[in-house]
Amino acid sequence: MLSLLTLSCPQCSAPLPRAARWRTVNCSYCGATITRGEETVERESFRAAWRRANADVAGGRILTWRQARYCVLAPLATGEHSEVLLAERLGALPERVTFKLARDSAANDVLAREGAVLQALQALSVPGAAYFTRRMPQPLGVGVAEGLGDGARQALVLRHPTGFWGSLQDVLQANPEGIDPRHAVWIWRRMLEVLAFVHGAGWTHRDLSPAHALVHPRDHGVLLIGWSRAQHASASAHAAAVARDLMQAAWTVRALLHGGAAGEPGLGAHTPAPLATLLRQCSEDAAICTRLGAQGIEQSLSNASREAFGAPQFVHFDPAPRAGA
Repeated sequence: MLSLLTLSCPQCSAPLPRAARWRTVNCSYCGATITRGEETVERESFRAAWRRANADVAGGRILTWRQARYCVLAPLATGEHSEVLLAERLGALPERVTFKLARDSAANDVLAREGAVLQALQALSVPGAAYFTRRMPQPLGVGVAEGLGDGARQALVLRHPTGFWGSLQDVLQANPEGIDPRHAVWIWRRMLEVLAFVHGAGWTHRDLSPAHALVHPRDHGVLLIGWSRAQHASASAHAAAVARDLMQAAWTVRALLHGGAAGEPGLGAHTPAPLATLLRQCSEDAAICTRLGAQGIEQSLSNASREAFGAPQFVHFDPAPRAGA
């Protein structure tokens, strides 16, 4: 007796291609993503789950981008050019993303440029790219988003990085007396590691600041953001821009050590001399930054850290310590 196997979409009952027997396919009629499994699922149960996955969240704001619907979970920041939101794609395969929505029409080109820069950085094939491109913003694309009641707005959509607490600007504001210099060491080192890769590939960031670096307290990670002004330049122009990046990174660390007090960032009241000396040189002397480069500064930082604190050790980082805790 001949036994026939027919595969149909559990969402709309349309026939599926033969490839559905061994791999994931998309239904050509309703667009559902189908993966064959050993378990039997009743069609009505599947449809009910599908409706729940795509249902609006009570009280939630919904954005539509590239024919997908996203529920806005929380505001993240308001930048010079964009409103930044955390959102989650509705559907059977939810994904959290970061929306950067243009604040006005003048910001459209800024977001488009940042998206192009990030795509170019992700496409790098130089040594270290497989590691470092995962430690930079990952763009999903640029396009019009609708649904917030204020008309269509240009959006840059990024994969949302998990575990990041906030920006170094947030850390600065939460620590008016400055952070522990031991934390300044690893924060500076993480910035230098990414800059060494980017500079080696011929790119420069050109807009480093506490607001353009996110911090991961548990893993001691730093994610550089705000790449709209980044450039790939000729050798002569590149050298000056590299020095500027490195000086801006040093000033960022000085700000964290100085704390939220007014005035030009100092070096922190409790910063050991070896670290303070290196910070002063790298924040104020472009020639030293040009001569050392990111890798040279990182090596000097390791030496200064060992002289000041001894052998490296992991120290828990609380980005917003409670008063008296």
